[in-house]
Amino acid sequence: MALRLNPRYPLVWRTPDCVQLGIDHAVVRIDGLTAAHEAVLSALAAGVHRSGAMLLGTLAGASAAEVTHLLELLEPALLYISDDAEPPVAPLPRTVLVDGIGTTAFRVRTLLANLGIEEPLPGTEPELAVLVGQYVFSPARHGRWLRRDIPHLPVVFSDSAARVGPLVEPGLGPCLTCLELAHVDDDPAWPAMACQLAPRQAPSETPRLSFEVAARVAGLVQDRLETGRSAVFARSLRIDAVSGTVTRSVHRLHERCGCQALAENEIVPEAHEPALPRTTSSA
Repeated sequence: MALRLNPRYPLVWRTPDCVQLGIDHAVVRIDGLTAAHEAVLSALAAGVHRSGAMLLGTLAGASAAEVTHLLELLEPALLYISDDAEPPVAPLPRTVLVDGIGTTAFRVRTLLANLGIEEPLPGTEPELAVLVGQYVFSPARHGRWLRRDIPHLPVVFSDSAARVGPLVEPGLGPCLTCLELAHVDDDPAWPAMACQLAPRQAPSETPRLSFEVAARVAGLVQDRLETGRSAVFARSLRIDAVSGTVTRSVHRLHERCGCQALAENEIVPEAHEPALPRTTSSA
C-alpha cells in the first residue's frame, strides 16, 4: 500500500526547517526538518510505499526511527492507496438543457459549461431542464418535461422580482400546474391577466438580477446532479429586483391537478422529497 500526501492540504514552508500542511486549518506542522526529511516529503507528494520512504530517508542520512517518527507526524495528512486500486474512470458528462432565450438563459448555459455540465446531444434526453421565462409559462412548455419524467427548474422574471423554483421532480412533488391552480385560488382573474402578460418583457431582468439568478441556478443545478437533492424541491426563492431580499416559499400538491393522479376525495398530501439519488429543502 502506497502513502501519499493528501492534495487537499497544501504544503507550505513556514521557515527553512518548518513545514505546514493545510492553510485555513493546519492539520500538520513539523519543526526541525532536515534534508533527509525533505527527501521523504518529496517522495510522499507523488506517492511511495512505506519501505520506499524508509529507504529514501536513510539513504539521505536519517535514521529509521527518524523516518518512522516523521511518518507518524504526517499521519493526519496522509492517504493510503491500495496497490490493487484501479485508475479512476472519468465520469460521463452530466447534461442539462436550458429552455429559454435572452441574457439570463445565456448566462446559465455559460456557468453550467464552466462547471463541466454539458448540453445534451441531439436526440438524447437531458438529466434536468432549466426553464427561463417572463411572468408565466404556457402549459405546453412545462408539460413536455413533466410527461417525459425529466426534472425541471423554472426561473420566472416578473415586474418586481425573479422566482427560482420549485424544482419539479415528476411524480414526487408539486408541478407548475399545481402552482398555477394555487394562484387561481388566490386570484380568480389570474388566467385572464396571464394571457396578456405572455408576450411581454419583464422589467426585473436587469443585468444585476440576471447575474445573481444565473449564479444561483447554476449552483442549484450542480447540487441536484451531484447529490440528488435540492434546496428548492417543493420550494422557491423570490429575489426582489430592487432590494435583493430573498423570500422562501413552500409549495404543495394541488387537489385539482392530475400530476399525482389523486382521487377527488383524497386529502392533498405534502410533497415528499425524493430519496437519494434524486432532491432537500431549506425553509
